[in-house]
Amino acid sequence: MKSRFFLIFFLGLLGIHGLMGAGSARAWEGPVVKVHDGDTLTVLRGSAAVRIRLYGVDCPEKSQEFGPEATAFVRGLVQGRLVSVFPVTRDRYGRTVAVVQVGGVLLNEEVVAAGYGWVYRRYCREAERCRRWLHLEEGARERAQGLWAAVDPVPPWEFRHGRRLASASVPSAGGPCRCHVDMDCKDFMSWQEAQACFEECLRRTGRDVHRLDRDGDGRVCEGLR
Repeated sequence: MKSRFFLIFFLGLLGIHGLMGAGSARAWEGPVVKVHDGDTLTVLRGSAAVRIRLYGVDCPEKSQEFGPEATAFVRGLVQGRLVSVFPVTRDRYGRTVAVVQVGGVLLNEEVVAAGYGWVYRRYCREAERCRRWLHLEEGARERAQGLWAAVDPVPPWEFRHGRRLASASVPSAGGPCRCHVDMDCKDFMSWQEAQACFEECLRRTGRDVHRLDRDGDGRVCEGLR
């Protein structure tokens, strides 16, 4: 645990140095007065409340699986504490997109390393920093840590855009096949539906996530035939 802390601390210092060297806005400090979700918080700058969106990280929405856990994790790290804000840009909602440091570590990295967020590949555009964060994400995935404990976690950008069912389902008369939800043979209307779901989830995850193929012959839910 200590070794990981010092590694993240060291990498964080390198990351902050690179950010400041890139000509970003001047860093500032303030207490965190509210954590909205895993990647959004409000920090006081003098008497002004500034809404901060963590740079390069996307956490589950509050209404999404692991959303409350991500919010609680970040709240436990920063609520009421003094943080350093390193602005990168502003988003279309007027929020300050920033790297946030607390207690010698980068909050952005801690969220990814703990398995409570994805690297937001679309907006993480600093090659060295993003490669480092992707390495942390892969480590959390391999340890099945945080949201990676789920069989088929849905990225928040898909959830927000309403693609969750489209990307994790097989159209059928009986309804969608959800690879990330526990299902068994009684949840299907027909053998064809169960078999299609098995094959789709096997293609997407590489395994029989619902344990439908009990004897391993590639044919599921024999009782439905």
